[in-house]
Amino acid sequence: MVRVMVRVMLLVLSFSVLPATASTFAPRASADKQAVALQTPEARVTGVVKDASGASVSGVVIEAIVAGRSIAGTTTAADGRFVLPVPSGVPFDLKASSPGFSDQVVSIPGQRGSLTRDLTLAVGGVADALIVTASRGLESRATLTQSVSVATRADLDALGSASLAEVLRYVPGVNIEANGREGQIASMFSRGGESDYNLVLIDGVRVNQSGGAFDFSRIDAAEIERVEVVRGAQSSLWGSDAMGAVVQIFTNGAGPTDRPQVSGSAEGGSFNTFRGDARVNGGAKQAVDYQAGVARRSTDGAFKDLLTEADAFQQTTYDAGLGATMGNRASVRGGVRYSGGSGRSVGQIAFGARDTGGVYRTRDLSGHADLTHAFGDGFVGTASLNYFNYQSASNDTIGDPAFGTYAILEGTPNALYPNGTRLVRLIGVDEFNALVAGGAMPAPGQFLASRQSSDFPFTSATELRRPAFRYQGDYAWGGGQRLSAGYEWERETNPLAAGFSLVNHAAFIQQQFNLGDRFFATAGGRVDSKEGYDTFFSPKLSAGGYLVPLRHGALSSVKVFGNLGKGIKSPTFAERFGGSFADPSPDLRVEHARTGDLGVETTLGDQRVRAQVTYFNNTYADQIAFRSGSVGDGIPEFINIDGSKAAGVEFELGLQRPIGGFTAVVTYAHIDHQVVTNLSTNQQFQPGQPLLRRPKNSGAVRASYVIGRASVYANVRVVGDRHDNSFLSLRTVPNAARPTAITTDITVNPGYAVTGVGFDVRAHDTLTLFVKSDNVGDTEYQGALGYPGLPRSFVAGARFNVGRR
Repeated sequence: MVRVMVRVMLLVLSFSVLPATASTFAPRASADKQAVALQTPEARVTGVVKDASGASVSGVVIEAIVAGRSIAGTTTAADGRFVLPVPSGVPFDLKASSPGFSDQVVSIPGQRGSLTRDLTLAVGGVADALIVTASRGLESRATLTQSVSVATRADLDALGSASLAEVLRYVPGVNIEANGREGQIASMFSRGGESDYNLVLIDGVRVNQSGGAFDFSRIDAAEIERVEVVRGAQSSLWGSDAMGAVVQIFTNGAGPTDRPQVSGSAEGGSFNTFRGDARVNGGAKQAVDYQAGVARRSTDGAFKDLLTEADAFQQTTYDAGLGATMGNRASVRGGVRYSGGSGRSVGQIAFGARDTGGVYRTRDLSGHADLTHAFGDGFVGTASLNYFNYQSASNDTIGDPAFGTYAILEGTPNALYPNGTRLVRLIGVDEFNALVAGGAMPAPGQFLASRQSSDFPFTSATELRRPAFRYQGDYAWGGGQRLSAGYEWERETNPLAAGFSLVNHAAFIQQQFNLGDRFFATAGGRVDSKEGYDTFFSPKLSAGGYLVPLRHGALSSVKVFGNLGKGIKSPTFAERFGGSFADPSPDLRVEHARTGDLGVETTLGDQRVRAQVTYFNNTYADQIAFRSGSVGDGIPEFINIDGSKAAGVEFELGLQRPIGGFTAVVTYAHIDHQVVTNLSTNQQFQPGQPLLRRPKNSGAVRASYVIGRASVYANVRVVGDRHDNSFLSLRTVPNAARPTAITTDITVNPGYAVTGVGFDVRAHDTLTLFVKSDNVGDTEYQGALGYPGLPRSFVAGARFNVGRR
């Protein structure tokens, strides 16, 4: 693979005669960056950096970003003034960063003399670095008009996260549900959308499976330096699958001026769990940066006492990257990531499954090579080659004996949620038979049901290959205005099935407006031409600004914003081409989304407290549903139905600056969602039915207290009742109230609350020791019906960081 990536890098370098465009990645630069001088400084930028009260801020790191790389830097003096040399006639981004403040960036056309540009910094936390996913370019959080959440390495450490799924649980309006313990499939539902409506990027490479599906447990938290989540339809920039959200993961890296660093962690605890990682990164000769790392996690699972075989899981991930600055106008970057995991498949433990012999394996490989180049006074561009390969295999070598599920139920079978069937409790076969003999009515309103489940050996394999090319150009003009345009080509194939392929050509354009650093707007659109389908246009409009600008006082700012957009999602290969259990459906249409939101963000007490409330309204059309073979040739098929809708409110309240070492963030989301189709395809897709596994109410609280070298963390996640499905096809036992036996499923999944705590102590400047516990109250709950959540767990470990200062 290394040989392949080297060839790819050389190929990209051969494009250097072309004007390339601005990098979509945040520049790698340490907060304590030393001043960097250009070899031939010909122009300069001077200015003063102040806070919202008008006071000068000293020690602010000021950088010039050219072709996606930091090429010059300095820090502000005691009076907040700075002088920064920049190359003559080369467009650049002027970036300012300082602990306790949000990063700020301004796009500036090439200069051939001196330029004065003062900056005002807003208060912020460690997560308020520059955002790149919202507009495919560097953007300050203060200027954002989209719904964006960010988690940094410090957030992940405080949460004790094992995977990306555990990080995303704390994003307002996002729900993550998993089929059991660490390593099992974890799905994300954003603002009521389906689990395959989220585009996922790792360092700019799209890593979704065919049709948008993605397992959020597959990304080890140790790989992540930073995560950005943009909610709402983003297909105008990112294309298919970006109907509900875009999640971009940035792996660990460095800047060309950074000193070498060796870092890592190791921890172990409950369920024979081990997690560890080690990596090295740094820069050389102020022109080259590098990084390489390995991460490993394994567990025997939490239900060893119930199972014949341990519910084991293990995963190892390798990643590496290399970047170089070529003069003052160009840079190149490449990276590769490989991950392999395996585990047991034990079924719905809560409903009696004890499957043996079931194993699954996943392998995914992604790589990218990017060439960024500045051209003229205002144009910067990036040419990118990406590649993604995903393989999975599941097999069951043992046909276990049939087992029975016996239950006492209540509610109305097959009624709309929340009036449908609810589990009272599971019982044994002896109690079941005794209750049947006594009239099959355990209590008023209750009834009995059972199911005999069989297990059989099988083998299943899937593979996806996706090469892609992207070119994006950005032109800076006026006072911070930016015009972006680009082209993308992508080809998806399944090597295991001849004819399973999809090619897409796309072009997009976007204009960002900045009026006096107070009001902002973005308008854009994208055209996708999909092989075998049609041509689709996805527009987007985003606008907002400060009704009360950043200032000193009790009410220190008020910002309003709103977004409108459309999104698309292609069918999966299986939905379009069919397979072992479904007919081909060549006439399937691409799914569509229309989303909008309106929000207000305010800061209080000299920006110490930040509060945000956002209302959203989404509609989804031409959704693809599975219909059993009751018509036609009797073989199941996939069809388009009218769709569904979702609307709700997200709330976030955070203490940005500590009070006596204490900080906290509270989030809450209320989401109403329902199927709007006139065609009922199954018990889940009935008109008026809420959508599967998406609670109406959810929220979280995160808090930390720092004193000296010690830190204490606590978090609480609350998930309300939700519509779900046991997929058991239970058969009811007739009784006096219900004299006819019918087939039904459990469709109500009760809510739950889970608490986690942690304690860190910096034993040395290079070593931090920690202990943490999840589900402290040992709450019993099911993430998805039949799959119990993890009970109380403890781990202890250490993080080390040697080198960079």
